[in-house]
Amino acid sequence: MKIRKSIILVLMGVLLCGTLSVHSIDLKTYYAAAVGKKKADLKEALHDIIGEATVLEYGSGSNNKTWYGFYQTDRMSNNEVRDRYSNDHRYFNTSNPNASVSGMNIEHSLANSWWGGTKNQAYKDIHHLMPCESKINNTKSNYGMGVVTSGDKGNGCTKVGKGPGASGSQIDLWEPADKWKGDFARVYFYMVTCYTNLTWKSEALKSFTNTDYPTLLPWASELYLQWSQNDPVDEIERARNEAVYAIQGNRNPFIDFPDLAEYIWGSKMDVAFTIDGTIPTPDPTPTPEPEDSVTLLTQNFLSDTGLFTMVNVDGTQTQVWSQNKSYGAVANAYNYGKEGDAWLISPAIDLTNMQGAVLEFNHATGYNTAANASTLFEVLISSDYAQRPADAEWELLTPEWPERPSSGFTKFIHSGCIFLDDYSGETVNIAFRYRADASRCWAWEIKNVLLRGKPLPTGIDQNYMSPVEAENAVFDMNGRYVGTTVPSRRGIYVVRRGGYTYKRFVK
Repeated sequence: MKIRKSIILVLMGVLLCGTLSVHSIDLKTYYAAAVGKKKADLKEALHDIIGEATVLEYGSGSNNKTWYGFYQTDRMSNNEVRDRYSNDHRYFNTSNPNASVSGMNIEHSLANSWWGGTKNQAYKDIHHLMPCESKINNTKSNYGMGVVTSGDKGNGCTKVGKGPGASGSQIDLWEPADKWKGDFARVYFYMVTCYTNLTWKSEALKSFTNTDYPTLLPWASELYLQWSQNDPVDEIERARNEAVYAIQGNRNPFIDFPDLAEYIWGSKMDVAFTIDGTIPTPDPTPTPEPEDSVTLLTQNFLSDTGLFTMVNVDGTQTQVWSQNKSYGAVANAYNYGKEGDAWLISPAIDLTNMQGAVLEFNHATGYNTAANASTLFEVLISSDYAQRPADAEWELLTPEWPERPSSGFTKFIHSGCIFLDDYSGETVNIAFRYRADASRCWAWEIKNVLLRGKPLPTGIDQNYMSPVEAENAVFDMNGRYVGTTVPSRRGIYVVRRGGYTYKRFVK
């Protein structure tokens, strides 16, 4: 395979967004349906994403029950139980991880009486179930969560007493320790989102309403938003979210995106949610098509890959490139051994009757925090590709590349207009070449590929020669005089010589 560089780019504007988190899954794909939503619509979209979970059975004694789940989610490095309700120290039995821990209960942060006591998915959901010292479990009863201002009968970690509810009324409440306030606030955000279909009863109606939105009463949402800000997400919380996800298959999005609640109940309610927190901008639109141009190739990659082919450098099929309904053609070798030389190649594009052509697309890159994506990824063109990329001669095109991300993915940007006038008169293939290795395994997303051509002027035919009385002269396809001899530069020229006019291709 031979590659030579050809600089043929005019730069254009920059736009759009996308971020892939460094979690164990592609969060951008997992939460794609929530992007662009706000307030009630965002809450509903999140409910659809996280609402179904494969929960463990409630109790202890086997590895499909709650206490075995706690062994995965709440065991500290010294085998101590992490108790968010008490300062006591108790330990798991490492020889029997299915067993309950003496002196502790399985505690619902939202009491199961709040939905009538039905032993449903919410009853077994470890996102809000946690190990708890037995006495404080009984003391906090089925109260709501808030600020205890009087009559504290707690244990020095968790307060239980009276505090302000709606309109300042004094109600029974429990209050977590400061170091756990944000954690429990995000649990409550999760519960009213995941289980928005439940009918709330009993003490729940002092904090919630039986509406899909906002569900939280204003006093509760304002307090929990403040707690979430004062006690931000930490590694303990992130690790628990991952452990619960491994068990149940659903996540707490308010841990994945710490300011997500602001889009539903807080300061960002009028802003549409995006993965990286930026205000969304429409996809960069291609340059308006001139009246005298024709579309030769268009492929957005959002529903399929069309006539593009995905091949390895040796011509074999590859799994590295895939198609995504939100992000177009996506290449990421992380799950394929972190090695790859994978190509996404266009069908043959006929430029034989074109005096010029322009290629443009939108793209984003991911994980290339330490280097520019152009050190591994390439956009190429060939006039002799057949089946194996390695057997063809390719020239390097130079689109505008996204700036390196600080983490995750970059924004989508416009490639700029890549002029292919030098390839007029030929049949070509465009290729997006993705490479990765163990030390540099990045990701690349491409969509909205558009290639437009400008047809040759009418009246000139390669095989037609007519006698004219004129001196010897050579013109380019715009009618500009370039001399008396045909230049060596690639292109199409109109030649007048010896009383004849004809077209000459230079490759």
